[in-house]
Amino acid sequence: MSRLREDAEDILEAAVRSRLSPEGWEQVEESLTAMSDSLDRGDHDGFRQALFRLEDLVPVARAPRKLTGATGPSEQILERKALLQDRLSGNDRERAGNAGPTDGAERDGQRDGQ
Repeated sequence: MSRLREDAEDILEAAVRSRLSPEGWEQVEESLTAMSDSLDRGDHDGFRQALFRLEDLVPVARAPRKLTGATGPSEQILERKALLQDRLSGNDRERAGNAGPTDGAERDGQRDGQ
């Protein structure tokens, strides 16, 4: 149940941070009621089903789980990430530099010169 408890905490936090339509909030309320009723009955499967219905309604961002033997990224991965970020920002600068003047006066002058 501890893993389920962690999932429930993540999903419940995501639910209260969400922006939903009135119909969406009604569905959230139904899921919360079903979760509460399931806990009252000691029905873990019913709780799990109601929780996962709630998860389908709201965007959930979870922190990565701690893995045994897990490590951070290698230097090579960090370098490749940095290079890609540089290239992406360089492409933005190139596009801005190659765009040229786009003011209305130049466009009007081109039309007048035709």
